[in-house]
Amino acid sequence: MSFTARSFGLLALLALASLAACGDDSSSGSGAGGAGGSGGDAAGPGSTSTGTDGVTSSSASGGGATTGSATTSATTSATSGTSATGTGGGDATTTTSTGSAGSGACDIFCSDFEDGALPSEVQFFPEYLRSSMGDYVTVDSTGHSGSRSVKVSGTGFSQMLGVPVPSTFWGRMYIKGDSASQMGHNTYVAATTGNGDPNNGEDIRIGEHQCQLELNRKSDDAEKLSNGGMYACSGGVKLAANTWYCLEFHYNGPGREVRVFVDGTEVDAMHVTDWGPYEYKLFKFGFEKYHGGNKTMWYDDIALATSRVGCGT
Repeated sequence: MSFTARSFGLLALLALASLAACGDDSSSGSGAGGAGGSGGDAAGPGSTSTGTDGVTSSSASGGGATTGSATTSATTSATSGTSATGTGGGDATTTTSTGSAGSGACDIFCSDFEDGALPSEVQFFPEYLRSSMGDYVTVDSTGHSGSRSVKVSGTGFSQMLGVPVPSTFWGRMYIKGDSASQMGHNTYVAATTGNGDPNNGEDIRIGEHQCQLELNRKSDDAEKLSNGGMYACSGGVKLAANTWYCLEFHYNGPGREVRVFVDGTEVDAMHVTDWGPYEYKLFKFGFEKYHGGNKTMWYDDIALATSRVGCGT
């Protein structure tokens, strides 16, 4: 078969028409995000913003909001007079490993316990029971974000782990108990001015009483119930059994202030501005029993910092 100049001209016109129909991927809006992203220049390379509480949030586009992969988010909240919504027993909803909790999030202490041991900064209290610490504290195979967490078997008066802190600090941890919030009075975490012994110094404690979360001062037994002060198992922030919760706290000893958050929402009834001034030395977590029942607690993804860490980092 022979081709004339007219035939070649016709073929060239057909080829140009085909290219026009295909278009140019670089300007179609898909960009680096591929099939899953929105692309375009409007999204930019990412941005950060800092809120009034010192929480830094970020958004990264990379050519698309999802960069080709599906993302999900869950929002849970707990306020005074409501039940808290946890993330479920053993379900991983966020991943936090040592040193990865965000900018500044580990500038005091941070651990997810995935190496199977307590970090060297952590000490057991009271000291007189330290030789039998293994009866109360283990690194367990029940994890929040990974496969391990600290398990505290609360069967005696006080079984707490302590970490040195400055007098003002923020904290975030995930907690879970084998029973719901008890009517009796018990402590989960505390900031202390003492040496770690439960009878030394002033303790500002976060725990349970009247079937809800509460804040308590050791020296005079002053208390802030999350339901606003009604001494009954009614209202307040209730923690269900076998459910992970994000517990945040801000201790400002010189400023006389304590703030408490559950799953990202502040518990206003537990906010105090006139307890102190104090010079905190240790942050403690575990279980301390006054007139409640025994309880097993799990702690994971702990971050102590000079600014707020938040639950999603």
